[in-house]
Amino acid sequence: MSSSEKMAAFIEKVSAMQTADPSERLCYSRIIQLFDEDSFVSMDNQVVSRSFSDSFDRPKVEGDGVVTGYGTIDGRLVFAASQDPDVYGGSIGRSHAMKIVKVIGMAISSGAPFVALYSSGGARIEEGVLALEGLGAVLSALTQAKGRIPLISAILGPCPGGVALAAVQSDFILFGSGTSRMYMNSPAVTAAQSGDEVQPSEIGTPLTHQKETGLASFVLNSDEECMQKIRQIFEYIPVSTGDTVSFVREMDPQDDPNRISGKLNDMASDIDDDGLDIRIIFSEISDRRTYLEISEGYGTDMVIALTKLDGISVGLIGNADLRMTEAGAKKTANFVRFCTNFRIPVITFTNAEGFVVGTDIEKSGILEAAAELIRAFSESAIPRISVLSGMAIGSAYLSLNSRMLGADVVFAWPTAQVAIMTADSAANILFRKEIAASPDPIAARIEKVAAYREQISDPQIAAGYGQIDEIILPSVTRPRIISALDILLCAYPMIEKSTQP
Repeated sequence: MSSSEKMAAFIEKVSAMQTADPSERLCYSRIIQLFDEDSFVSMDNQVVSRSFSDSFDRPKVEGDGVVTGYGTIDGRLVFAASQDPDVYGGSIGRSHAMKIVKVIGMAISSGAPFVALYSSGGARIEEGVLALEGLGAVLSALTQAKGRIPLISAILGPCPGGVALAAVQSDFILFGSGTSRMYMNSPAVTAAQSGDEVQPSEIGTPLTHQKETGLASFVLNSDEECMQKIRQIFEYIPVSTGDTVSFVREMDPQDDPNRISGKLNDMASDIDDDGLDIRIIFSEISDRRTYLEISEGYGTDMVIALTKLDGISVGLIGNADLRMTEAGAKKTANFVRFCTNFRIPVITFTNAEGFVVGTDIEKSGILEAAAELIRAFSESAIPRISVLSGMAIGSAYLSLNSRMLGADVVFAWPTAQVAIMTADSAANILFRKEIAASPDPIAARIEKVAAYREQISDPQIAAGYGQIDEIILPSVTRPRIISALDILLCAYPMIEKSTQP
């Protein structure tokens, strides 16, 4: 073929590609929904698999069942891979895998996030060990990327075995359609091993990972909602530039940093009757009263969220229940590590009287989970602010961003209690004999409980020992935190403030 013939053939091929509607292919339609319009650049789209065996070879397909490349999300560079379920079920062969490895490497070099859209039947059977080599390379690349760049996975179809192991390396995992499944072993095999106890359709469901494993950060109703949620997540993750992370501070956060909340005063006044609704607290302090809750179906005693305070991205952590669980501690520890990796300041609201109680609890992994939470905070070199909003008792207080674990600033509401145990429990132990011997045990007990609260657990006592920096009105929580953040961001040299829009 002459040079002119080659040019004519290539021009014809490019023209045909340009006139084709990419949205007709599911893998491309997801990319189009995710990225800014006309920003995505596809790479290695002519790669095909290499023959492994004449007996089991399949026809070659350009792209080998995965679209990889880069583009922008709200102007920010992001790399991605979207598996094509219409090409051999999205199965991973070596060429398919090495395309993914390539863009992960480019993402690491650029300090840019990587998004994987999974819909796969697993490793390509006919490629044997070569498919395993490719899958192993993907797992290795993701291991190198973990903690260095943000990793987000969307489960948009089957995600089995080794592919599932790749997905769970991510910082966020989203389930975006009714057919989404993520599992280690085939549902049919698992159901067969379980007899009549479970159906294949119940294996690896979004609900399972939302409620039981805690792997689902978000469960959405459609692929489109999933893509929009990914875009929303990026609004809160700072931008990496080389070895530093720049805080993206909005030029106009459209909210007053000095806004106060009378609602928080009312909540604190009624804490004995109504407790504290941590989600209301999060709402009242956040810019435009908006925050993004993560993994809300798992470890429900704890609430974790991303939000902005005067335009600065921060992580929020708070107690929804008075007793902390193993799942809640694990969820919180993972979130603290994520925030640490990407230099997102953490704000905690403590209202806990301890960890859950029971003989079964003592046989569980709660001790290890609590210790992991303590390690996550202790090793966290980011600005951290603690607000003691209610009960701050014993090991629950210590493990949740206490001054002893390195919290930079500690505020307390006047209704907080800081002690080894609750006033009721302490009075029963310390004054059991006096109460029993009193002519009016009920009155004596009330008196001793009140005395313990005033003389031991009152936040003024902890403030007097330097464990609390300031006791504040709940209504001024937002401006106090923002003021502290402004100081802390200047005190952490590894963090580079930015006024990028």
